[in-house]
Amino acid sequence: MDDSDVPGRSAGGLFDSLRALIATLVAMARTRVELFGTELEEEVRRVVALLLGGVLVLALASLALVFSGLVVIAAYWDTHRVAATVGVAIGFIVLAAMAYLAVRQRTRRQSRLLSSTLDELERDLALLDKRISP
Repeated sequence: MDDSDVPGRSAGGLFDSLRALIATLVAMARTRVELFGTELEEEVRRVVALLLGGVLVLALASLALVFSGLVVIAAYWDTHRVAATVGVAIGFIVLAAMAYLAVRQRTRRQSRLLSSTLDELERDLALLDKRISP
């Protein structure tokens, strides 16, 4: 007696199930790859925008600080030029230290790259483990 003789079972039942499983796995893989691509594109755009913004801010802030320092030194040129120059230099050092601390704090709490893709893959693995184990 083969599978075609048993009521409710067709000869292609196993192959149909296997084909459906493969189709499901391919669909899941396609979804994950699309999600990966979307996240990668978003991350690249975010990094480029951050870099361009950072360069612009750095250039403008540097110019502002240099000219502000020159104004202070010029204002005290006749009376206390050395003290004014030292004061401006110390101010620049303090501002540089504060900027360093802010950048260091920001880089420590960076977002996890491709977190949504990794979360989806973890859920898929958990679901597969649940289905495999009795």
